[in-house]
Amino acid sequence: MKISVDAGALCVKKILRFGNYSFTRFLLEAMQKYDRQNEYFVYSFCQKPLWLKSNKKMQFKILRPKTLWLSTRVSFEEIKQKKDIFLALNQAIPLKTPSQVIAFSHGLSFLFFPRFYPDSYYSLKDLLRPMVKKSRYVVVSSWRVRKELKKLFPNFKDFEVISYGVPFDMLKHQASTKKNYFLFVGMNHPIKNIEFLLKGFKQFRQKKRFANFKLFLIGNLEGLEDKDNNIYAYSNIARESLRKLYAQATGYLTTSHYESFNFPVLEALSQNCPVIGVTSAIIPEFKEYVHEVDNLDEFVEEMEKTAQGKITKEVRDEVIKRFSWEKYITKLKKLYESI
Repeated sequence: MKISVDAGALCVKKILRFGNYSFTRFLLEAMQKYDRQNEYFVYSFCQKPLWLKSNKKMQFKILRPKTLWLSTRVSFEEIKQKKDIFLALNQAIPLKTPSQVIAFSHGLSFLFFPRFYPDSYYSLKDLLRPMVKKSRYVVVSSWRVRKELKKLFPNFKDFEVISYGVPFDMLKHQASTKKNYFLFVGMNHPIKNIEFLLKGFKQFRQKKRFANFKLFLIGNLEGLEDKDNNIYAYSNIARESLRKLYAQATGYLTTSHYESFNFPVLEALSQNCPVIGVTSAIIPEFKEYVHEVDNLDEFVEEMEKTAQGKITKEVRDEVIKRFSWEKYITKLKKLYESI
């Protein structure tokens, strides 16, 4: 089959390479590794990234101009050179495409928390109905998102849950001595509820025996650095350095108001880093592997237990077996075959 792929998410700035960028990258890497049967045409409006190796089975096509890219430029390409399937990785569908569409929904945080998306709420909301109407399948990353979409579109039967895999660069692991710091990885966005996280960490450090602990924020979070409270922010961390940070951290913290998957949680678990998260930040698929809390007091209590070594469960092997990009591609290929 000939399959076109919307890879516009690869064009974000380096400091913002989370979410859709991560999914797009990991998926393309998995396609190259596990699908030698189908032919992919990857559409983007920026230069091909160095990690993507083009070959006969995967062609990278730069489509310009960027203005009206998906609605006009991609539509023109689809009509000019018809493919069998169009993979809408970013929830948006070209204005016209003769291909069968498989769309990928990355959650509904904007719908439940519109106040956090003042500049994009209406545009994101307007994409929902056309996405479902024009798609043969809509692939989601967790049962949480499927349940939410089924309530909105009860007559659409083909919401398919396929969990993401552990990133290839996180499959490597070396047992490491835990150091006195907690970790957060992500973007500086209100949906991440970072104020709660910072408040919890500061409360945790009020006990003298925990005063030497640090909090490392990885992402575009420089404005939140507070060295007086042992809070440090770093951007543009190399992936290998990030892997080591997970492996040596006392624990990983996540406090989002909403998550449709949460890649950093999976990355942390792959490095045997304990995860403490509020319920809203934890999808059903992760519940058995993490330490889930409902309020600030419970959050701080779990941090204290983790810092004292009372939480030592290692789940790496089980997580890697369950969350596999090879399994993802196998399930995706079955959708291809059914079209």
